[in-house]
Amino acid sequence: MADFITADTHFCHGNIIDFEARPFSGVDEMNEGLIAAWNKAVGKTDTVYHLGDFCFGGRDKWFEILDRLKGNIVLIKGNHDKTKIVNRMMAEGLLTEVHSIGDILKRDGMFLNLTHYPLYIGQRHRQFNLHGHIHGNTVGTSYNLNVGVDSVFAQAMIGNKPFGTPIELNALVEEIKRIENERFGDNE
Repeated sequence: MADFITADTHFCHGNIIDFEARPFSGVDEMNEGLIAAWNKAVGKTDTVYHLGDFCFGGRDKWFEILDRLKGNIVLIKGNHDKTKIVNRMMAEGLLTEVHSIGDILKRDGMFLNLTHYPLYIGQRHRQFNLHGHIHGNTVGTSYNLNVGVDSVFAQAMIGNKPFGTPIELNALVEEIKRIENERFGDNE
């Protein structure tokens, strides 16, 4: 079982293709491409932490997409994730957990604050904010890492894998430890 992280998939959102210059010609191609990339990386028993703005549209769109994705999905709600729909998906067993504001994971001595919006936590030892919301933009601090599918950071983390591939959390933690060492040196 592995863990992954992603944000801002915006399934079924046609305008996002032009807004972020995604490599798709239309919504159907984007949805199919994102689903294929997800399912190629994620196994049935893996967990994906999705940091918000999962899907546009109503219950049927959400159901159609979630029903096709592998893994257990933990959703940190984004500004486009409607509570009524999210609660329905949770009740139908299509989401494993839902967090309205965020969650904290501790991995290899690092504290990972998972939020949709960037969280200004200050430069502190072993503290990082993994977020989405700002698409191709960055906050400009070493402790805020935009893991959204449109971010340069996410693209670098997935390398030559297809656009929208969720980031493997163990690889991300290794990169975070490298960043931590650059910020503070090897104090241990």
